[in-house]
Amino acid sequence: MRKSWVAGFLVFSVVLIVGARHESVDEFLVWAGICASDSRTPARSASLVLAAVQNASTQSSTAPPVSCPPPPAGYQILPEVSGSGDVTVPLAVGTGAGLGTGNQNLCLVANSLPAAPVIRIKRGNRLTVKLINTLRNTGPDNTQNCPIENYVDGPPASSECSQPEEGFKALPGADGSFYPIQSNVPHLADGTFNLHTHGFDVSPRPCSDEVLRSTLYAANWGGPVAPLLPCQDAPNELTYSYDIGLDENPGLYWYHAHRHGQAQAQTMMGATGAIVIENEDDARRAAHGVTDDVMVIRDFPSNYVSGEPGQVSGEPGRARPHRRLLNELYGHHRAPSAAGDPAIDPRIDRDNEVTCAASDPDTGGPQITRLTLNGALVQETPQFPPPDDQVLVKTMAVGERQLWRLANTSAQTYVSPQLVLSQNGVDRVLPLVIVALDGNPVHDDDGNRHFDIVDTTKRPLLLAPANRAEFLVRAPPPGATLYLDSLQVTPGCAGDGTPARRLLRVVSSGQGRSGETAAQNDDDIQPQGRETRFTHMLDAPPSVRRVFAFTEYPRSFTVDQSSWIIGPPGPDQFDPNATDFYLTMTSSSDGEGKPVEIRPFDPHNLRPDVVVHLKGRESVIEEWIVQNYTLEVHAFHIHQINFRDVTRGDAINGRAPLLDTVNVPRAVRGASTEPGVDIPTTPGFVRLRMMFTRTSIGEFVFHCHILEHEDNGMMQKVRVVAD
Repeated sequence: MRKSWVAGFLVFSVVLIVGARHESVDEFLVWAGICASDSRTPARSASLVLAAVQNASTQSSTAPPVSCPPPPAGYQILPEVSGSGDVTVPLAVGTGAGLGTGNQNLCLVANSLPAAPVIRIKRGNRLTVKLINTLRNTGPDNTQNCPIENYVDGPPASSECSQPEEGFKALPGADGSFYPIQSNVPHLADGTFNLHTHGFDVSPRPCSDEVLRSTLYAANWGGPVAPLLPCQDAPNELTYSYDIGLDENPGLYWYHAHRHGQAQAQTMMGATGAIVIENEDDARRAAHGVTDDVMVIRDFPSNYVSGEPGQVSGEPGRARPHRRLLNELYGHHRAPSAAGDPAIDPRIDRDNEVTCAASDPDTGGPQITRLTLNGALVQETPQFPPPDDQVLVKTMAVGERQLWRLANTSAQTYVSPQLVLSQNGVDRVLPLVIVALDGNPVHDDDGNRHFDIVDTTKRPLLLAPANRAEFLVRAPPPGATLYLDSLQVTPGCAGDGTPARRLLRVVSSGQGRSGETAAQNDDDIQPQGRETRFTHMLDAPPSVRRVFAFTEYPRSFTVDQSSWIIGPPGPDQFDPNATDFYLTMTSSSDGEGKPVEIRPFDPHNLRPDVVVHLKGRESVIEEWIVQNYTLEVHAFHIHQINFRDVTRGDAINGRAPLLDTVNVPRAVRGASTEPGVDIPTTPGFVRLRMMFTRTSIGEFVFHCHILEHEDNGMMQKVRVVAD
């Protein structure tokens, strides 16, 4: 995208006028000063406009950025930071060379540890993260954020560093019977940063788990900054504090970058880590010799390794022969029932939804990502399974038991874990002994913890980006091999291909006792504690019912429907085949829902999309129905809140899983009037019960956790008020 200095000045002037109508310009300035700059504009044009509102307060740094540790050659146990009480972790945002050619890493480094640390903390304590951003900006006069690819060994400061379509700003549309649609454009990772502790039920206010205003600027940033938060010693330093409640569910959580517009890029570059909240069950397992291993899966663009195109999903033999396609659980919407499934919303413009060719497989398009496990590359081969010498290897002592805490911290790649024991030439799929999902121990509606035994040949476990699963694993007998595989995932014809992968092989060391087998039970470590926070959520009707819709429209359609400040982009200035993504509230029983607007998340707009009223109570229960009008699975996630998925019929008996991210099935495909084209017909949906408490008072977001979709606008803001 190119624009003149005059056009750039007009953009900033109009945007400032629009921003002045907001309740506050603080949040607006954070985004306007960073995301709307352009290297073709004279050196300080953006700063000249914004400086009249906010003088810059900067910290100059001549030190180089913290360097990321080199990727490990094999599987590694992640380093840890822990304590018996409050835990303080110093983290630095750094950059460095990643896997293959053309790949730049982001990293979160603590005291020169070889990887982002696993943070362990016990309930009832405070976690403090002292985060410093060491990245340096290479834009003119250090006032424009160039892509991170230019930070190390990059071109001179005068080079082009703008991002596509940044200058084209859509005006708000008028409310009406049809939707004012605006395009939303993500951008490459730049020098700014903030942090989200995924799954924590903590305050969303600044200095805690807050992602709307918190910003760490590049260390040498010379442009304007928003007023610093009380916990911000400098523009590139911010101290986060999280009070872990005594009733916080124990399990696996994670932390990651959450700058809107670049969450996908920063996550794919590696800016993720794991957190474990421990309780008495952890101590009892340890007393019985059960160790645990935290496994962090990340993804990155496939063509970053040796320049390969990454189209392997279409190659013959790519999927394992006895794989189970996930259509039954995640691809097809079940038939409407008498229980009152949500009706199709006639206001959804389904005529212009993204369609598929009738011949497109539900396995999705080409594979576009590669995976790492604890930082080590998961090898890709034309055939599945790959030879053992091309699979990451882990060693366990014979008879050893471990709790594997598996976090899918990918930006957009699904994982479906399966354990396969290979012994005497025979492969056998082992059941998963599930201890927790999304940091929530499996428990009944009275709070009693238990194990959930899952046969993945009948009920595949689908981990969306952000989902976590914790399950017990026993070392293979001598001479046998245990494999951790990920099944092929069928996201729908509009999704990205996710082939089967062999993530890890496990071999045993030492000698087992005579006659020892793997068929031993785990009665000695059965969980004994109780959870209290999320019990009996289904006993009473919810106070409010809301309906939301996932929709997708081609970029050519949204550009044509938008109003523009300086005129729409020309045909050669945007990709008409790209997709814009939306998440919209279509109805609310409290009568406060605004007229339906399909528009992307707008970080400049301080008006919340949803307001939850506690009305002086400690908590309220709401029911959210999330519909999916698209031909691919979406991953719904809400900050600060855990919910029970009550979509399936057995949920009424307290067996509804407690999650913070859930897969929303795709719409059913149907033939259109155009030959050879399928369109979305009946939407898929999930029905969720969620509890808002006084802890969640403030503002936070909900979005699709396929981060490409989030960055493209599939996110909204909720405000919880005490009344």
